[in-house]
Amino acid sequence: MKKYVLFVLTLLIWAVETQCFASPQIQIGNNLPQDVEVEGKVESTDVQVGKPFTLDLSLKVPYGWFVEWNDFATDTLSEQLDIIKRSEVERTADADSNVIVKQQLTLMTFDTGQVQVPPIALKYASSFDDPNRLNAYTDPIRLYSSTMKVDTTMAYKPIVEPIDAPVKFKEVFPWILGALLLVLLVIGIWYWSKHRKPKVDVNGNIVHGPVIPPYDKAVGDLKKLREEKIWQSGKVKEYFSSLTDIAREYIEGQFGVNAIEMTTDDILEEVRPLHFPKETYDKLKDTMEIADLVKFAKYSASTLESDTALNSMTDFVNESYAQYQATMSPSASLQMEGADHETQSATMKEEVTNV
Repeated sequence: MKKYVLFVLTLLIWAVETQCFASPQIQIGNNLPQDVEVEGKVESTDVQVGKPFTLDLSLKVPYGWFVEWNDFATDTLSEQLDIIKRSEVERTADADSNVIVKQQLTLMTFDTGQVQVPPIALKYASSFDDPNRLNAYTDPIRLYSSTMKVDTTMAYKPIVEPIDAPVKFKEVFPWILGALLLVLLVIGIWYWSKHRKPKVDVNGNIVHGPVIPPYDKAVGDLKKLREEKIWQSGKVKEYFSSLTDIAREYIEGQFGVNAIEMTTDDILEEVRPLHFPKETYDKLKDTMEIADLVKFAKYSASTLESDTALNSMTDFVNESYAQYQATMSPSASLQMEGADHETQSATMKEEVTNV
């Protein structure tokens, strides 16, 4: 019977020892392999309520070993300690090629009296592929937290008002420089606007911006409209709107008719006294009328009609301008006046001869 009891006790003792040595997952303080060192330290164990202090963590392992660092995802280290800031994790090597991993935590407590920094687990393994992760725990650190010390033997003093710090020149220099630059900019703009020479057209009228003759602008706009070919992409209404806008600007700029503000009928009525050839007048009339059908009557113009309208408007611009050069321009008027003067002189000479 005794042998049986001793056998059972031996089995129990062997099982307990086996379990203890087979579970090296938790290693605290100095109970670590010879080449592994873990440390957590503070500058002082005396801290103040609401005042930050730092906790330095480090773990040293042999070269080639793997460290799975705690990311400290929460903002609390314990019920008594808050994590205010986390530094970057540093990995260095010592003279013996050991890997040293470090990080600094900035902590703060709002409790008074005894405060403890709990053991912090830092995981490591003999290699990255080793599934057996070991925990190295720092030793707990006992702190004493106190409020700001007040000397109660001293007399009470009134609260001191904030003291104004002296203003330094380097602080106001950017403002002074900015003000001077602003003043110079205003003076420069005023001087430029005061002394610049205004641009005038051929009739002596002041114009703003570059002077582009109406004919040249119309020809350029028509060429650009032809190259864009927007009617071929289905934008027929936009195409005819652009075409009639070019015609209105040309007529107003070249002949002095307020065409931009007029309807098609009003424009045709105002253009009629200019005595364009009927073929030229009809090209303008037909193009403006089909444009009105497309814009206001939802008429679907064909590709041929769209292309013909552009050609007709181009012909109108060229032909009307040619007639303007021949009959209505200042140079043509001077030539006509000279011709009339020569005719009158010849008539008077003939009359004198007859007498």
